[in-house]
Amino acid sequence: MKKYIPIPIILGSILISLLLIRSRPEAVAEKAEPETPFVKTMMIFPRTVQAAIQSQGIILPERELTILSEVNSKVEWVAPNMEAGSSFRQGDTLIVLDKRDYELALITAESNILNAEVNLQREKAEFELASKEWQRVGDGKGSDLALRKPQMAQAKATLAAAKANLEQAQRNLRRTVYVAPFDGRVRAKNLNAGTTVFSGTAMGIIYATDYFEVRLAVADQDVPFTGLNFDGKLIPEGDQLDVDITPSSGSGDILWPGRITRAEAEIDPITRMLALVARINNINSVLSANTPLAVGQFVEATISGIVLNDITVIPRTAVRDESAWVVDQDLRLRNRPVEIIRYEDAFALIGEGFEQGDRLLTSRMSSLVNGQQVKFDTN
Repeated sequence: MKKYIPIPIILGSILISLLLIRSRPEAVAEKAEPETPFVKTMMIFPRTVQAAIQSQGIILPERELTILSEVNSKVEWVAPNMEAGSSFRQGDTLIVLDKRDYELALITAESNILNAEVNLQREKAEFELASKEWQRVGDGKGSDLALRKPQMAQAKATLAAAKANLEQAQRNLRRTVYVAPFDGRVRAKNLNAGTTVFSGTAMGIIYATDYFEVRLAVADQDVPFTGLNFDGKLIPEGDQLDVDITPSSGSGDILWPGRITRAEAEIDPITRMLALVARINNINSVLSANTPLAVGQFVEATISGIVLNDITVIPRTAVRDESAWVVDQDLRLRNRPVEIIRYEDAFALIGEGFEQGDRLLTSRMSSLVNGQQVKFDTN
């Protein structure tokens, strides 16, 4: 009997297993609802903006003079501040030439003036005497020579020539001393005390520090946004554009204001671009004491161009293939073709394309589907 006991047990286990299988609950398949993604957006609205044109250039002096000797002499004295890079004030004496020869020439010219005046007075007396004598003894009209008219004219011409020589001697004497005509700096010195110079010898180069210039190249796509005619003429004061000059070193707290005074009419042979000339007023500049401008300094410039109306400014990265993704007023993604007016640094200036109620999509999404429902925080 013991060998038959496991059989009922096995049959009972199979029966219980069948009952459990038949009585198990059935899984009901539920339809999954699509999840609405949460996105970030930013408000966009049209406004008035002023075009900002970026350029760069080198500081140049507005006025630069080459000091040329106007007389033949020897250099007697050179000012200590007549060294390259040194500054000077208007009225400072920079160079003195040996003036002795020209002082002697002046004395001679003054003596000639006295002789010519005496000679003229004598000729006047003889002229009057000859006229009276001819009226007393002469018959008819006397000749010019008998009346001493040529002698009188010669005496007058001699006095005029003596006065001209005196003026020339005075001018030559003044030319032996070169006085600075403006506040400025020395670019180059070409002589020392004892150097012999001749008329036309270049003694040095100086430039004024009251105003500086910067030549700013303008890209072709930026030319229409200046609103200027590139004709080479001076721009009237009322039409001049503002420009902010900053050092290329990146010191953002240093800024020199300037004005665009001229638009060049020729294309630069190297850059193949047109150029604007900015003028910087360095007189009584607040920054001139701590951060003076230096000729040859490389600077960057931001030119304030024309005013643009009804422009939407968005990040440049939001524009792809002349279109931008937005969330419309129904909270659906839309890809809007947009009119790109221009790019400025990290921003794009958009004309037409956006609709009322659009908000710019700023979230990064793995896939973008036109018309997809989204949600965002309106706060």
